[in-house]
Amino acid sequence: MQAKKLNNGAIEGVLNEFLKDEQHLVLGFEKDKNGVSHRIFKKSLDQYSFLNPLFSTNGALFLRRLFAKGMQIVLLLRPCEIRAYVELVKLTQIEREDIIAVSVDCLGTVSTKEKIDEIPTEAGQLDAYMKETDKMRWACKVCREPRGVVGDAGIRIDKNGAFWATSYTEKGEGFLSMIEGNLEEAPKEMLISEKEKLPKFQTNMDDFEKDFSKCIMCMNCRDMCPVCYCIDCVFNGDEYLPKGDALLNKVFRTGSTNMPQGKELFHLIRMYHVSQTCVGCGACEEACPQGIPLTKYFKGTSERLQGMFAYMSGRNFDEAIPYLTFLEDELKDVED
Repeated sequence: MQAKKLNNGAIEGVLNEFLKDEQHLVLGFEKDKNGVSHRIFKKSLDQYSFLNPLFSTNGALFLRRLFAKGMQIVLLLRPCEIRAYVELVKLTQIEREDIIAVSVDCLGTVSTKEKIDEIPTEAGQLDAYMKETDKMRWACKVCREPRGVVGDAGIRIDKNGAFWATSYTEKGEGFLSMIEGNLEEAPKEMLISEKEKLPKFQTNMDDFEKDFSKCIMCMNCRDMCPVCYCIDCVFNGDEYLPKGDALLNKVFRTGSTNMPQGKELFHLIRMYHVSQTCVGCGACEEACPQGIPLTKYFKGTSERLQGMFAYMSGRNFDEAIPYLTFLEDELKDVED
């Protein structure tokens, strides 16, 4: 892999130079006394952090319906966030023209719901912390692609904790050209290596009914999912989730009903809706106040379906989402 080794402050210097233009922005991570969180930087970087070991939201959520003209934006985010961005581009929810998407190796994250002391943000220390603790999110433990190998460019971390920048598209090459230094062969062994194939997801409807019995239909999972993007959601009307007189009329027609009504239907339809674009980030589970293991169902179901089409959400910009294409007999030889 041809890449540029990043000396201390190299990226910060490049981005500060980039931000001198009034129409330029950077979406990345900021470290402050409360930890690390997303921040849109304008004019200059302040307390910038390459790595964010705390997960609260998927940064692609802030990019939905982004069609701004005349501005340039650099994204420096986790692979799952860049993958969600790629899917939103394919779904025409983001205009890609003025965006450079850079994925950064992710060593895993801890839920912001956890009561934890300070977590290191230096690569070597964070790697050791994640291997020693049991607090890593399940979504991160079974992540399909934690490496910075998606988007326009990537930043990889070698065994010694050094950062390397490489490009994957023409726009990525433009980003790389802003960094001082010459291209060289990066180390073959990185801190994060390619994962072995994960076992197929297994569950049953008895567990489903038990797990989702706690659902209060707050719909936080829908609202915080980066790829659940519909402006007019069918569940905002009375067709699936009737309220008031519509609810009482239905009860008189069909008989007694559990409350809140329709929660299983809500989750099954949403599971179907995002099944081919889900990146398994676990943002839905983070948003759930009831502690329902949503990632287990959404990630598992989506990856089995994506596997049938040999598809991986967010892998690259040119790979069409299966339900947006038609190939005759494409499932003839598929085994699940």
